Amino acid sequence: MDIGMRHLHVTAVLLLLLFILFKTVLLVANKTEQLDRIRDKTKVVDMILGLLAVATGIYLITLKPTVEAYLWIKILLVLVAIPLGIVGLKRHKKPLAILSVLLMVYVYGIGETQSYKFKRDPIVVEKSDQAGREIYQRLCVECHGEDGKKGLYKSPDLTSSSLSNLEMTDRILNGKGIMRGYKNELTGEQVTAVIDYISTLP
Repeated sequence: MDIGMRHLHVTAVLLLLLFILFKTVLLVANKTEQLDRIRDKTKVVDMILGLLAVATGIYLITLKPTVEAYLWIKILLVLVAIPLGIVGLKRHKKPLAILSVLLMVYVYGIGETQSYKFKRDPIVVEKSDQAGREIYQRLCVECHGEDGKKGLYKSPDLTSSSLSNLEMTDRILNGKGIMRGYKNELTGEQVTAVIDYISTLP
């Protein structure tokens, strides 16, 4: 269900963004009569997409153990962008409509990169016996859980993994499927520390 909700969220956000973009292009091209006709015909669809995007987004946030700063920024910008778009398109205010589109594109980028800068900072942890555990807690526990068996988004049970250390390193650095890669955030030494910690899971 969690993967389905994530796909539904991304689909709803993309469709909402495309709808707003298309209508904004009509507004900028001064095709206001055509814009108004389309707005009238798609009011219900717009409402459904908006509700789906917000509701599925809230559901996905509830799955997270902590809400990071980029998510708060994303939520705030969505709450600003949607009303701006509605007002801009309804009153034929080009700057408002364009600003709404730009905010929605930025919000989508934040969601995809999980960073308000579109780039995540390297993980900094003190070198110690607990470094692997600390990194695991920050990056892995959301989907794999404290014991490695949570299985969120169909993530594999880490306690029964048949992957070699080399394969695990590749998976951590480059990701696979819904799991993103961490090659820009983790050093080789940190990846080794995480793999060592995973091997201690019961």
